[in-house]
Amino acid sequence: MRLTLLSCLIFFFCKSQQIEISVTNIDGKAIENINVQFLKDKKILDFKQTDVLGKCIFERPEAGVFSLKLTSVFYKTKVVDIDTRETRALTISLDSQITEIEQVEIKSRPKLARIKKDTIFFNVNAFKDGTERTTEDLIKKIPGLDINENGKVIYKGNTIGQVLVEGNEFFGKNHKLSTQNISADMIEGIDLWRNYTTINGNSSTALNLKLKEEYRGKVKGNVEVNYGTGNFYQGHINLFKLDKIGNLALLGDANSIAKDPIDFTDFQEMNSLDDVNNTDNPSNVDIPTFLNNDGKVKSKENQFGALQYSKSGKKISITVFSIFNQARLNKFSTTRRTVFDGEPEDFNFFEQKIENNKGLLGTTQIKIKKNITDKNFLYYNFGYAPTEDYFNQKIDRVSNEDRVFDIQNNVKNNKFSHFLSWNKQTGRSRMILAFAQVKEFYSEKLDVSSNHNVFLTDNNSLLQDNKITSDNYKLDFYLKNKNNWINFNFQSGISYKKDISELLEDVSKSNEIRNLKTFHYINGLNLYKQLGQFEMSATLSSNYLDVNSNNKHYFEKKGKIKFVPASKINTEFAIEYDARYQLPTFKILQNNPLYTKDLSFYYSLSLTPETFSKTDSYKFIWNRFNFDTRNMVFVMMGYDKVKPSFTTDITNYGTFSSVENVLGKYNDRWFLFLSNDYKISRNLIIKSKLSGILNKNSNFINSNPNISTIKNLEISQKISTDFKNYPFQLDLGYTFTKINFEQSFSKTSSTLDNLRLSLGIRAKIKKEWLANILSEYFLQKTDQDVLKNYLLGGQISYRKEKSYLEYNLLFNNLLNLDSFNYINSYTNQLGFNEFSTTALKGYFLAGLKLYF
Repeated sequence: MRLTLLSCLIFFFCKSQQIEISVTNIDGKAIENINVQFLKDKKILDFKQTDVLGKCIFERPEAGVFSLKLTSVFYKTKVVDIDTRETRALTISLDSQITEIEQVEIKSRPKLARIKKDTIFFNVNAFKDGTERTTEDLIKKIPGLDINENGKVIYKGNTIGQVLVEGNEFFGKNHKLSTQNISADMIEGIDLWRNYTTINGNSSTALNLKLKEEYRGKVKGNVEVNYGTGNFYQGHINLFKLDKIGNLALLGDANSIAKDPIDFTDFQEMNSLDDVNNTDNPSNVDIPTFLNNDGKVKSKENQFGALQYSKSGKKISITVFSIFNQARLNKFSTTRRTVFDGEPEDFNFFEQKIENNKGLLGTTQIKIKKNITDKNFLYYNFGYAPTEDYFNQKIDRVSNEDRVFDIQNNVKNNKFSHFLSWNKQTGRSRMILAFAQVKEFYSEKLDVSSNHNVFLTDNNSLLQDNKITSDNYKLDFYLKNKNNWINFNFQSGISYKKDISELLEDVSKSNEIRNLKTFHYINGLNLYKQLGQFEMSATLSSNYLDVNSNNKHYFEKKGKIKFVPASKINTEFAIEYDARYQLPTFKILQNNPLYTKDLSFYYSLSLTPETFSKTDSYKFIWNRFNFDTRNMVFVMMGYDKVKPSFTTDITNYGTFSSVENVLGKYNDRWFLFLSNDYKISRNLIIKSKLSGILNKNSNFINSNPNISTIKNLEISQKISTDFKNYPFQLDLGYTFTKINFEQSFSKTSSTLDNLRLSLGIRAKIKKEWLANILSEYFLQKTDQDVLKNYLLGGQISYRKEKSYLEYNLLFNNLLNLDSFNYINSYTNQLGFNEFSTTALKGYFLAGLKLYF
């Protein structure tokens, strides 16, 4: 049924009244990049360029006689008449036009980018060297842009709001689905929109991918199949149909090489509520265990599918997409814990842990924008996000006696959301009336059995059922005004949330039911003013809360000053301040023990639903980008202070621990991020990064005050070649990471050092061979262990020019075909921990890729 439906969709989008033009030379060989004008009475109706097969397609507006004008630098201009009532395909031959040039001197390369208002137009040809496979490879070469470890596009230290394709949404905010699935060959240009208006009328940032003409109006894509050692496999399909009647995209993937199409940041965005004010409203749902692998798994299989249709029009715009991901993984790890001085020695243990987890997640989004007039519209968004997480774990823990635990933890969550807004523009003012409704059903079942009594009970088993039902309703009014003197935005709204939690433990027959009703009234004012090179904005919001009939009133504040000096070099300085408040969640408000799969239980005796925690954030930003020299510097420094903080008082019982949720004095966080792209010479570019985090958290150990300190430093540099029309490119770099954990109680500390030295080779030979090979020396060092590994991975492809078939070799960690381990050392409130996780073993795959 699904295959039949898909076939009908493809047939519908492909079938239209089209005129196919084929262009050849006098020898009958197809010619690409020929300019073809489609004319009626000497008026240009359309313009195309021939593709690598010498073809282009025009939509026939009506039956009749038309003219085709073909032009090129290398061929003589030709005009041909065509009667579309009789002909739907035409082959045209061109004569050569050879002009002999005695000498050509290239004085400079193409300009890297240009700026017009709030848009940066990147010239992708200035960055391409032919070794790029995907759009992600291309983005990594553009100064000012980067891809983080979660596959998100980063600009000036912040995540880009959306990645668009030809101005249309592409699977919401999921960046990887576009950057990793659209090939670099399809891209004609990349634009950065710094003030992009989303489909619901919000202001955001966006990266717009512009496609080459030959990829428009046709079904394009590829199918790939690879199989290799250890029964590893990978199958992938991309299908695109981009034209005037809408954009259709179908993606599918199945693999056993731990390649994740969706990560935890995508999951959080799937569970976030649409909002007029660009405010994040994340769900309190835990991240599924099968998303947290970081390659640190013995095995992992993924099955993934995604389907989207989008259409932007003058009267109506629509985006519909559905994403599904199913996974199964296996992990093996060992932990050795040494407790602090003064604790009983039988609290020390060594354990082996085996995990077999599986689950699924998905989301379906329907977004419709109905334009009433040019600036007035209605917007509706429906969302459904189901999640199922089945966690199975066996623990063999040895201390003064052997203890074996069998743990099963099953989590299900279903979230439904509706969002409706009415937008009206009157002169310089815009009014918005928005309504939102979210309903969540969360359930978690925990089954623990052991050869000894578990936790502080007299039983060797435990059965816990935790259910939370949540209803949330919001009604907001916004007035946004832009004028020559000062811009202002006013918001007034009310929200109501009702949460019901039921915590049941079957063995002890304990039961706790809690109800939480929250009324939130908000009035906020935002002001924006530009004075010369200065831009200033400030926001003040008055909040009134009624939490279970307990009243609270507070102010939240934001402020930003940005200075943009008049200069040919794009430079800006900014200072930001943000003060916000947070309430505790249901999970840290339970009075009865809330048991967890990591052999601990949580409870609260002091926190109440109306307990507040305030966060003050300070940030300084400096950015300097020279488009002519390709040099870029970005610096961001910040400080966050949470006071009071939601913290813990931990008591160690050896094989398990209790965690009481309490208020702490503070939680401090300092951070520094520096990024620099510098062109050493005409053909050498160096990228440097430095990031540092210092986090101090006040907590308790056995009711004793304690300060936990985490210091994290990462330095990386990479030198890359940029030889145009040269078959080989090199990447030489290093990454050094140092993490230090300290506890004031017992004055203990531990360190973890990681060093990666890398050499990468990128090659494109005779336009047929494409290779990307990365070799690494990976050193891991803790206070007790040192591990050294040599990693070798990459991909080699062979494809004849103009062929539809590609031959692939994929390999990863070739020098460790059995396995190797990731190690970690850290100090927490329970003691010293030496942790080792078995990683995915190396593999070698071979296969085919078919382009169409």
